[in-house]
Amino acid sequence: MDKTRISSLQFFSLMVLFQMGTALVVNVGILAGRDAWLAILVGMAAGSLLFAVYANLNKLFPDMQPTSYCKVLLGKYLGTAVGIAYVVFFLHKASRDLMDGGLLVLASALKETPLMIINLLMILTVAYALHKGVEVLARTAFIFLIVVMVIGAFIVLVVFFSDIMNLNRLRPILGGGVRDVFVSVYRQNYQFPFAEVICFVTVMPSLSNKKGGVKAGYLAILLSGLILSGAIASTIAVLGVDITERSVFPLLTMIGKASIADFIQRTDILVVMILIIGVFFKISLFYYAAVIGMSDIFKIPYRKLLYPVAVVILLFSLMISRSFSDHLTKGGEVLYRVDPVFFVVIPLILFLAGFVYKFRLKRQGRSGAQSREDDRSPN
Repeated sequence: MDKTRISSLQFFSLMVLFQMGTALVVNVGILAGRDAWLAILVGMAAGSLLFAVYANLNKLFPDMQPTSYCKVLLGKYLGTAVGIAYVVFFLHKASRDLMDGGLLVLASALKETPLMIINLLMILTVAYALHKGVEVLARTAFIFLIVVMVIGAFIVLVVFFSDIMNLNRLRPILGGGVRDVFVSVYRQNYQFPFAEVICFVTVMPSLSNKKGGVKAGYLAILLSGLILSGAIASTIAVLGVDITERSVFPLLTMIGKASIADFIQRTDILVVMILIIGVFFKISLFYYAAVIGMSDIFKIPYRKLLYPVAVVILLFSLMISRSFSDHLTKGGEVLYRVDPVFFVVIPLILFLAGFVYKFRLKRQGRSGAQSREDDRSPN
């Protein structure tokens, strides 16, 4: 694949759209009840710490894909096995997000269209964008981020002036204590969507400014956390906790209630636009991470893998769940039991291995310098 360069602003745009993706679709943090907005903020802080681990690994190997430096840190065979595991993990994530996007479109717009057709069109669109290269995707992200922010600002104004919010539904804050908040963070919020940015370690080698890109990453996590926290707080303030918990797409339900003087109404279609844009970029990044990882491991050209992998993701998306409720149930189990291995355990092992690797390099450097000094000294 040709060497690409991504600016810090483009990297920031990709991360914001990625994190808002499916997180705006489902009830993020609802395990904490009316304190869901607070659970998201705590999860954001934990996600920032994990991003620091991912960024440190990239700093140690700035121009290498994680599938390559896994072999350096863990050895050829174990490192290859870990790289393949991450490829499968990213494929599964892309498939689930494709399913999320397909169900959203099916429920909100194309009710009579077969799910397979919707998913097929979405994955082909993503594949075409990635065929043009991740640099093109990053440029597109910047444009779409502006569109999303303009639409989002309009929606906020409509909800605010519709007089449908009741902030008393958010009180009392921490009425049930901190336990529910930390249970929500532990089971969901630090992972989804913040720790999912681990797939961006495959994009970091393309950054034109490494330090600026890392700073942009932290800002993207901060902005995304604030947006998601505000979105769930607004939803609970309009619908209440009970309706929010039972709603399939709570944000859509909340926006559907907003109108100004019976003139500005049905703005929920704008929310659908934002959600589809976010899901598109989330699928794209997991898809890209899987393909670039396979390309690096098996030494197969990136573009030759794109469309075969698209077929795999499409088939996975149709096979992983039998219904929407089954889809959500399995997703919750994977998020709690499997994802921490890839988000926390393996990165921390790599981080510690990287620390040892860096120490050995410095020690070898000092030993080499001492040997050269001894060679130059007279007998």
